[in-house]
Formats: sequence, structure tokens, C-alpha cells
Amino acid sequence: MTRLAALLASLAVLLGLCTAVASAEPATTTWLCRPGDTGPCGGGSDKPVDCFYVYPTASLQQSVNADRSPSPELAAVAAVQARPFDDVCNVWAPTYRQLTLRSLATLDGPSRDAALALAYSDIRAAWDEYLAIRGDDRPVVLVGHSQGTRMLRNLLRDIESTPARDELVSALLIGATITPDDFRTVAPCSAPGDIGCFVAYSTYNRPRPADARYGGPTAVCTNPAALGSTAPAALRGPIPGITARCDADNVLRVEGGISGGLPTVPDATWGLHLLDITLAQDSLVDLVRTQSAAFLAR
Repeated sequence: MTRLAALLASLAVLLGLCTAVASAEPATTTWLCRPGDTGPCGGGSDKPVDCFYVYPTASLQQSVNADRSPSPELAAVAAVQARPFDDVCNVWAPTYRQLTLRSLATLDGPSRDAALALAYSDIRAAWDEYLAIRGDDRPVVLVGHSQGTRMLRNLLRDIESTPARDELVSALLIGATITPDDFRTVAPCSAPGDIGCFVAYSTYNRPRPADARYGGPTAVCTNPAALGSTAPAALRGPIPGITARCDADNVLRVEGGISGGLPTVPDATWGLHLLDITLAQDSLVDLVRTQSAAFLAR
């Protein structure tokens, strides 16, 4: 399969998975991925750095919050987004009672906030379990997308004043609107060797609509192919010939290759949301490799 075919297959996975069957709630964290286990993230265990990955909205369960079962759609998304990082870090990925795709489209206001709070309680519990297993002196990269990024934004706020903050290699907070005021001590990455910083962007292949979900005056955009720059740079991933730049609307604007023909799903206000990580896959892996080396050489 060519890399382009793999990209299109990934998009199909993210859009057209069959309905998962709920199972009973486990008493503790269920790990979708962890080092040494055969699973969708690769299972590598010999890297000196960990990645703590939180997947985006993917559950097809018909409830407001999903249960914590490792259902097929979660594994499919993790295989697309997290497995490439297995080359540079040991991937940990907890399941969590996320706001489901169904409720994402129908829920609003206080009920939505309550559902997201429940989801975050699982991520915080999983983080505490991760620290209990690995210790708080283990270098770690946080990797999230969409709802997963919302969870990691809360987690990063919570751990800024803990010893784990000192072990933060970087945070990839992708596919959500992150602002400079979200954190007290964690700033946007401005060069490949920066550590203890974050990368944030949302991808569009057309001018950002006025009612777009992401970007805008308060948003942070950090181009993973050219940190600290607004100049176009080659974006390394499955589609050759694509360049990316952070534009005046604070979104990552991609051009070239077949990027203009990629679908904006479910509509133009989302941009290329489903492909935020996939399009920049190799650039992100290279960045984590460089940051990890810089962290370990401190």
C-alpha cells in the first residue's frame, strides 16, 4: 500500500467505523496501549522517553459518555495517530469515558461540561497510575488530538506545579484552540531543540471561514515543520509536496500536492481536522526525536 493509499484508508477508518458494543466498566484504568503489550500503538518498550497519548472523539457508543472498554474504533484511531510515535517513545494510552460522537453533535451547555469533566477524571486517574508505575522522574511527551487535547490541556494545568513538570519533554496539543494564557509556565515551542514547551495547531487547506471552529485571534499556531516561523516549510507526511505555514488567522494552512482536494469533514468550519496529525506525521515524529535528544542531553 502506498503512503497516499494509507492516508485515504486512515480517513475512511476515522469516518466510517462500525458501531462498537459497550462492555462492563473496569475498576481501574484500562490501557489501550502500554509498553510491552501487543496493541494498536506498537508496544515498544526500549526508548528512554515515554509518550502519553489521549485519542480524539471517536467512540460510536450511543450514550453521552463512552465506557472505558478498548473498542475497535479507539484502536483504529490509535493505530493511525499514535503508532508512528512508537519509533521514538514508549506509548501509553488510557481509555476514558469520553464525550461520544453522538453526544458531541447533540449536547450543549452544562450537560456537555459535566460530560467532559467525567472524561477528564479518567485521564487524571490514568496519569496518576502511570506515575505510580513509572515514577515522576521519567521523561514524557504528551500527545493529544481534539477532545484528547482538551483533556491534556487540563492535565498540563494540573501538573505545572508538580515534579512531573520538570520531566515534560514537550506537549503536542493538536486540533483544539490553545491560547498563550492557558498555562503559567509552559510556552509555545519556538525552535526544534526547545523542551518543556508545547506545539499547537489546527489544519486548513482553504481560507479559514469566519465561523470556523479553530484558530482566530487568541489561538496559538506552531508549525511543526518550522517552529517559530510563519514562512512556508515542507510538511513531512504521507502526501509529498505539501507546505505548511501559520497564517494570519492562526491556523496551519497547507498547500501543494493534493492538499487542496482533501475533504473538509464534516464541513468547511472544521478544516482538515481529521487529518491534523496524519498530514504532519513524519514532521511530528522527527520533532519528538529532536526534543527527546535535547532533553536527555541537558
